[in-house]
Amino acid sequence: MHRVPAKTPFNINKMIKSFWEKSIGAPTVFSLEARIFNAICLTSVVSLIFTVCLNFLLGIQQLVILMVSVLACAVLCYYFARFKGKLISSIIVYMVVINILLAVNFKYNSGINGPTLLIFVLCYFLTISIVPKKQYWFWISLNLLIVLALLSTEYRFPQFIPDTYSDIKSRYIDLGYTYILTVLFVFLVTTYVRQSYFTQHQLVEQKADELEFANETKNKLFSILAHDLRSPLASIQNYLEILSELQLDEDERLSINKKLLNSTQNTQQILSNLLLWSKSQMEGANVNMVNLNLGDVLQSTLQIQHTLAAEKGIQMVDRLKSSVSIIADADMLQLIIRNLISNAIKFTDPGGEIIISSDIIGDDCRITIKDNGTGINYEQQSDIFSLKAKTTYGTKNEKGVGLGLVLCKEFTELQNGKIAFESSPGVGTTFYVSFKLAQNINKIDTREKGEFVNES
Repeated sequence: MHRVPAKTPFNINKMIKSFWEKSIGAPTVFSLEARIFNAICLTSVVSLIFTVCLNFLLGIQQLVILMVSVLACAVLCYYFARFKGKLISSIIVYMVVINILLAVNFKYNSGINGPTLLIFVLCYFLTISIVPKKQYWFWISLNLLIVLALLSTEYRFPQFIPDTYSDIKSRYIDLGYTYILTVLFVFLVTTYVRQSYFTQHQLVEQKADELEFANETKNKLFSILAHDLRSPLASIQNYLEILSELQLDEDERLSINKKLLNSTQNTQQILSNLLLWSKSQMEGANVNMVNLNLGDVLQSTLQIQHTLAAEKGIQMVDRLKSSVSIIADADMLQLIIRNLISNAIKFTDPGGEIIISSDIIGDDCRITIKDNGTGINYEQQSDIFSLKAKTTYGTKNEKGVGLGLVLCKEFTELQNGKIAFESSPGVGTTFYVSFKLAQNINKIDTREKGEFVNES
C-alpha cells in the first residue's frame, strides 16, 4: 500500500518571524538602528493607510492629500534604506517630511485641540531611536522649536488655526486613534530594542564562554608542550646518554633499548594526537564517509596493538564480525580504535585481557573494547571526554595527556556516530563506539575470527 507522507506542521509564528526579519533586514547584515528604521517605515505605511481612510471618513480632505504624499515618502525611504543601503539619507528625508507633516497637521487638524502634540511626542521618541548620535541635538532642537512656534502662533493668532472637526465625536475618535497609534509605535520600538538587547546579551555571554573555553584549550596545550611532551623527551635523552656514556652488558642494553622504544612510541602517540586535535580545532576536520568493511579497515591497527599488548604481557582477543560493513571515515575510525585500545593496554596489568568485539543493534554496528584493568575513578568519569580530564599514568607508569579520548569523541560525532563507556574502579572499563551500517549487507556473521594469543 502506498503510504501518504505526513504533512509538515504549519507554524504561523515561525512564518511571521521569518517574514518580519526579511522585511527589516537580518541582524548579521543590518545594524540595530537600520532595523528599527525599517520597522518604523513599514509600521508608518500601515498606519498611514488607516489614517488616510479615517481622515476621509471625517471629511478632512486636506489631510487626506497630505497623508497620501507622506505615505509615498515612507515607502521610498524604506526602499532606499532596506535595499539600497542609503540609511542616513533616508533618515534625513523621513525626519524632514515628518516634521513638515506635523506642522501642516497642526493647522488642518484643530491645533492644540487635535492630536498633533501627541504625535510630536511620538516623533521625539522616534528621533532618539533612529537618528545617528551626531544628529541627536539637531533633530531634538528642531522638534522643540517647531512645537513652540506652533503653540505661539495659535496663542497669538487663534483665527489661523480653525477647528476642523464636524462634531465632538469626530474629535474623540481622532484623539483615540492617535493615542493607540502612538502606543503602538512606542511598544514596537521598545520591544524590539529590548529583544535586541537580550539577543546581544546572549551573544556576549556565548562569546565569553567560547573565549573561556579557548583560554582553557590554550592552557591545556601549553601544559602539554611544557610538561607532558617535554617529560618523555627528557627520558629519551637520558636513555641515549646512558647508552653512549656507560659500558653496559647486553642484558642492560636490551632493557634500556626496550624502555627507549616504549618511551618513543608513547611520545609519538602524544604528538600525533596533539597535532591532529590542534588541526581539527583550527582548520576543521575533513570527513570522507564511505562504505568500509570493518575487519579489513581495522586489521593493521589491531595487529600493531596486539604486538604492544603482547610486549606488556596482555592477551588481546579479536571478536570483530569481519563481514560487517559500516559508513565511516577510514582514517578517523582507525585513530579512534587505536586510541581506545592503547588506553586499555595502558591501564591493564600484565596478565590481563582486552576483548575487541562488534554487535549489530538495529541499523548500527557497535564496536566494544573491554578490559579488566584499573578502571576509572567515579569522580573523573564526568570529565573523561573533555580537556578537564586530568593527566593519568598507566600500570607501568605510561604517561597520557587526556587528548586521546577528546579526539575519539569529536571524530566519532563528526561521523554521525556515538561513543559511551562503562567503568568500575578495580574491575575494568568498556568503551562502546557505534556507526551506521552500510546498506544491503548481511547482518549475520557466520564466521568468527580467531584469537590473538599472548606469545610472551
